[in-house]
Amino acid sequence: MKKGTLTREQAIEAVGEAAVLAVEAEGCEPTCRVGYNGACQGDAECEWTAGVSAKDADGYSVRLTSYYYTSNAEDEAIAEHDGDGSCIDWEVEGYDVD
Repeated sequence: MKKGTLTREQAIEAVGEAAVLAVEAEGCEPTCRVGYNGACQGDAECEWTAGVSAKDADGYSVRLTSYYYTSNAEDEAIAEHDGDGSCIDWEVEGYDVD
């Protein structure tokens, strides 16, 4: 099951554009929730996340998380480039504010 229940626009409403731009600029890491250590191990996709601290519209401290998913082919390309994910086009699938 994919995570990230908010769209980009909803995330901007919740924490502001600066926080969304900041999380999109962060390097992401595999979660091991889907797949294992960035290698799908037979799963159709691997889950990756990045997160930043932010303030919500009410001024409370929250964590903004962005979710990415890679295919087996993308994971193979990353492995071929010594783990350098710059060889694929990272696209945020969704955001969460916790």
